[in-house]
Amino acid sequence: MGNIGELSLSKLAIKELPVSFQNLTELHRLHISCDFYRLNSIVLTPKLVAIIVINCKDWKWVKSKDGEEVGSTVFSDLRYFELNSCNLNDDFFSAAFMQLATVTSLHFREVNITFLPECIKEFHCLNYLNVTRCKRLEEIRGVPPNLKIFRAIHCTSLTSSGSSMLLNQQLHEVGETDFIFRGGSIPSWFDKQSRGPSISFWFRHKFPPKVLCLTVAPLLDLVAEMIRPMVLINDKVQEHTFKPIDEVRLELDHMHLFGVRELHFDDGLMEMPLEKEWKHVEVTYEGLVDTSLIKAIGIHVVKEESMGMKDIRFDDPYTSTKVWPCNFFIAFLPFFFLFSLALVLFTSFMAYPTQL
Repeated sequence: MGNIGELSLSKLAIKELPVSFQNLTELHRLHISCDFYRLNSIVLTPKLVAIIVINCKDWKWVKSKDGEEVGSTVFSDLRYFELNSCNLNDDFFSAAFMQLATVTSLHFREVNITFLPECIKEFHCLNYLNVTRCKRLEEIRGVPPNLKIFRAIHCTSLTSSGSSMLLNQQLHEVGETDFIFRGGSIPSWFDKQSRGPSISFWFRHKFPPKVLCLTVAPLLDLVAEMIRPMVLINDKVQEHTFKPIDEVRLELDHMHLFGVRELHFDDGLMEMPLEKEWKHVEVTYEGLVDTSLIKAIGIHVVKEESMGMKDIRFDDPYTSTKVWPCNFFIAFLPFFFLFSLALVLFTSFMAYPTQL
């Protein structure tokens, strides 16, 4: 029994697992889909790498058989932890929660938590966090420093103030992030924003090392509707491999914040030949039947020493250079008209006493 490496438990009519479960010392992967009355941390065997639990009625942290205090044991091999459709509440985030600090992928789907704790900032290995359909989730108190992928879809109680940490500029500039969560306001630190399904900028010499894009939309199913982000450079589509999002229709606006390089371009944007001419970049979406689905798009080019901002423009460098005199004349035409009218009236007024 101690040599079992993988175990799947399904539809068992028992209330909880026995303490002897800890004897599965070689267990690496565990999948549980049972209506347990209570599940406790004895399932976290010493060599466990991944655990998925579905439909658990309760979770309880317990002391180890050696009598160590709750929270003192860290499961160094554990990488994947998922609780799905479980009756989990905020008590889960006690001191013992730190036993999961080594996981790289953490999933709480359809559970009753109301916040993510501040201590999750200590999860330095965590790069994927999913709290989709946690409809009572109201606040994000901490964000893991190396988080790459975050999903909070259909979290209907999550407010803009409760999710403000997710829009931290430094977090996204340093990391290669891909976040989806409820919201509809593009942060002020973005360089440019546009209503509708597309946005543009210009560069010369080489493509910027890091470009962030943020989309606001109530629809994020890029499979069923055949909608996916698309990048064009001088009207030429840049082919890329896109990982679809597994959600269909959303009742509320959600934001999708991602790095353009995370689209995994086939030709490699960073390997484009160096040229002095300005290149036009357009980020848009293909397959849109109704363009109103994309309400707004924002773009942010991360400033780096290797590339000065003089090589980045957010307005058309050719149009703004060539038509500047015309634009200047049009802009100041009303002032010229008022000045001329005032001059005529003044001249007439000065001439009137002379005629008398």
